[in-house]
Amino acid sequence: MSETLAEAVADFVTADDAVNFLASRGFDLSTRDLTEAAAAEARDETPVGEGEGGYGALMRFIVNH
Repeated sequence: MSETLAEAVADFVTADDAVNFLASRGFDLSTRDLTEAAAAEARDETPVGEGEGGYGALMRFIVNH
């Protein structure tokens, strides 16, 4: 899933695209859930999404959008 997510992030335009992608794969979350997760990542000392495959790519996308 991580590799698929990492590849898909390049096609996302909005956070809703990310939510819809994840929902189509059985994940139940909202744009707010992603935003809160990205905010928590941003507060860490490690740069957002560094070395975390698809999850990291998704967090970088959410922080930047």
